[in-house]
Amino acid sequence: MKVPYGRAEIREILTECVRLSGLREAYVEVVCTRGVPPPGSRDPRECENRLYAFAVPFVWIADPEKQERGLDAVIGRVQRIQPEAVDPTVKNYHWLDLVAGLYEAYDRGGETAILTDSEDNVVEGPGFNVFIVKDGNISTPSRGVLKGITRRTIIELASELGIPLEARAVTAAEVRAADEVFITSTAGGIMPVTQVDGAPVGDGTPGPVTLRLRDAYWELHRDPRYVTPVRYD
Repeated sequence: MKVPYGRAEIREILTECVRLSGLREAYVEVVCTRGVPPPGSRDPRECENRLYAFAVPFVWIADPEKQERGLDAVIGRVQRIQPEAVDPTVKNYHWLDLVAGLYEAYDRGGETAILTDSEDNVVEGPGFNVFIVKDGNISTPSRGVLKGITRRTIIELASELGIPLEARAVTAAEVRAADEVFITSTAGGIMPVTQVDGAPVGDGTPGPVTLRLRDAYWELHRDPRYVTPVRYD
């Protein structure tokens, strides 16, 4: 697939979406699709690629009240599709397993789901990456996950703050035994998880490493290096 615009042009398109919408708190997205082939053809090589861009009102994955107390997550029995089948490192919108995991989490009294792979390593959840903290060290799954922008931001922030962080295989057992657990997403930033499979994480409240990173993350939104101004008419 080929995106028909360059990086600077896409930035202008997205900025214009926000300006025209008038939204002061928006979720902005750009999507490239393969498009459709000519009538009667199933040959994907004949498709004309399409680019879609939009801005909608910002909606939290977990509202601020839930973030203050922390989320209740369930490590489900539903496995994430293997990366050899569908590449998870790009945002491909393959959510069937994630939705099945959510149903299981709700049936078990949880608020969200964390999926595992065939080796019982945790991977990701519906729209978010997973991090754990143990003895002051952060770990996050390295395989079978979307390489999210917020995930990358946390990796960079941890380095700047001198907090050890390793991307590696993280077992479900490690998540259950962690001192802190948090998840990351554009639609929420850094969100503490204070209960896993019905048991408290640490002392059952958002931990100090999570809160330190969360404060630093939101502070970046005022950093000129990461700000694109929108001039509303």
